[in-house]
Amino acid sequence: MHWKKLQQKIMKIMSLIWLCALFLSGCSSTIPEFNGEKAFEYLKAQCEFGPRNPGSKGHTQCKNYFIDFMGTHGATVHTQEFPVEVRGEQYQCTNIVASYYPEKPRRIFIGAHWDTRPWADKDEDTSNHETPIMGANDAASGVAVLMELATILQANEPEVYGIDLIFFDAEDAGSYGQNESWCLGSQYFVEQYSGKEPEFVIVIDMIGDADLDILIESFSQKSSPALVKKVWDIARKNDIHAFSSKMTNYIYDDHYPFLEAGYEAIDIIDMEYPYWHTIEDTPDKCSPKSLQDVGTILTHLIYE
Repeated sequence: MHWKKLQQKIMKIMSLIWLCALFLSGCSSTIPEFNGEKAFEYLKAQCEFGPRNPGSKGHTQCKNYFIDFMGTHGATVHTQEFPVEVRGEQYQCTNIVASYYPEKPRRIFIGAHWDTRPWADKDEDTSNHETPIMGANDAASGVAVLMELATILQANEPEVYGIDLIFFDAEDAGSYGQNESWCLGSQYFVEQYSGKEPEFVIVIDMIGDADLDILIESFSQKSSPALVKKVWDIARKNDIHAFSSKMTNYIYDDHYPFLEAGYEAIDIIDMEYPYWHTIEDTPDKCSPKSLQDVGTILTHLIYE
């Protein structure tokens, strides 16, 4: 009799353990899958507007497209309007901020610039040097990843972080060798920002190259080595070989104003792109797989 009662107790305990395991399994968070093919469709959709340099028809149309898209994908959207002067001409530019789960005190900023170079001044054919570029990789690729992240964030609330997706304008009309003539949108954003301080900032730029090779950018490593390690560790754990442990040069990009203001920030960028600032920067030079790789790392960073 004593043995039978002991067996019954053991069975009850085993049943409770099994039920607890089942419950915990059902409650465990899973990392959503990033869809590179969908992101590539967003890349092509931007290019269908044509060049998106300030003052162009494509610039106005694409701005409205982004605002509508983010608003219908669960974000709280606000814009920053600011004037810029390019070669003596005045233009109105717009940063777009799409906030997810704004009530969460812990924040991450993920940003990309959405404007395109007004002149193909690196084209081999000098007759194209005044022609605006299509900008499939620079910068539709980074924005395409933000757009697919938006669809994921709408359906999946992160356990820890609220996310602000930032579309920077006026990054790409600078003069070579004059750093502060570039990244005017991110400079303006940092100067004006007074909200919750992000734990870190990640900028993605030129990440759609079909031959993707992302080296560690030197400003990022110097100022935010722990964040670099965190991102590159995710790449290693997920066998994403496009992220190299080699160092690249110091690159003045939209992360730099954040670093200058004391934020932890890094730039994910592949500068080895032969079509940079040429009329050949078109969607056929880009790859869904490259978008998939970068998007997967960011998704793991948000949800792990």
